[in-house]
Amino acid sequence: MIGDKMKKNNFDLDSVIEEHEERERMRMAKEKSSEKEPIGTVEKYFSKLQVAAISLNSSLSVGDIIEIGNDEEAIRQKVVSMQIDRENVEHAESGDSIGVIVRCPVRAGESVYKIII
Repeated sequence: MIGDKMKKNNFDLDSVIEEHEERERMRMAKEKSSEKEPIGTVEKYFSKLQVAAISLNSSLSVGDIIEIGNDEEAIRQKVVSMQIDRENVEHAESGDSIGVIVRCPVRAGESVYKIII
């Protein structure tokens, strides 16, 4: 009965749980004394698309957590998707230039780190 009510109201419990778990992982990653590995530099930010073009000097995969910026002002987020030459990829290597959707504006020249949890 509850499941029918949720479906009727377009309530997707799996999505809500997944979002909550992701927020909790991000919160825990911030609280832990996690290590950061420098992996690249922002080359350009496309404001209309909210995409950062990043030049990598290390590998990066979808699902990794990245931080862009410095100690005083940085954003930390999970890599949900990335592209190379407008093609979706799951993994990129050193030397690749990738596009990643970011939550907040970033600036060219800012450092990009992979968070090691």
